[in-house]
Amino acid sequence: MRTEKVLTILFLVGLLFKVLHWIGASQILAISLMTIAMLYFPAAFYFFCDKVIKRQNIALSIVSGLFLSLIPLGILFKIMYWRGGQVYLLTGLVTAPIILAVIYFLKSKTADELKTYYRNMFLRTSILTALAFLFYLTPTSTLLEIQYFRDPELARLKTLHYTYPDNYEYKKQHDDYISKRDSMYIYLNKQ
Repeated sequence: MRTEKVLTILFLVGLLFKVLHWIGASQILAISLMTIAMLYFPAAFYFFCDKVIKRQNIALSIVSGLFLSLIPLGILFKIMYWRGGQVYLLTGLVTAPIILAVIYFLKSKTADELKTYYRNMFLRTSILTALAFLFYLTPTSTLLEIQYFRDPELARLKTLHYTYPDNYEYKKQHDDYISKRDSMYIYLNKQ
C-alpha cells in the first residue's frame, strides 16, 4: 500500500540522515517507525486485504498486527540505542514464524477470493521477520561503528558507554572526548 511505501521511504531517509549526522534523523525515524507500528496493530486487516475488506480472518489479522507492530518498535529502539529493542525484536522473531505457518496453512485451504489477502499477509510478515532477524543479529557496537565511521575512537567510547551505562569512568571518558572534540572544532572555526 501507498502508506507503507511512504513510511518505508521516510525510514530509509531517516537512516541516511542518522549515518550522515544530519538534523532531524531521530524525529524522522521515530515518526516513520512508530506510525507503522501504530497502523499495524489496530488496522492490519486493512493492509492485508488490498483495500477491499472482504470476508477474512479478522482475529488472525488483529493478532498478527499486534505482534508485527513490535518489530518496527524493536528496530526503532535498536537504532536509537534505547534499552529494550532486543526484547521487542525477539518477541517478533518468536511469534512471526508461528504466524507464517498459520498463514501458509490457511492459504492452502482457502477460497480464491482470499488468496490475495493471505499472500499480502505472508509477504508483509516475511519482510518484517527478515528485518527483525537482521537487526536482532546486528550488535549495537556494529551500528555505532557504522554511524561513527569517521571517528572510530568516539564509536569505541560510545560502545563502552552503552554497554556499561553504570560505569562512571566510561561516561567520563566519553564526555571528556566529546568536549575536547567540540572545543577543537570551535577553535578551528575561529581561525
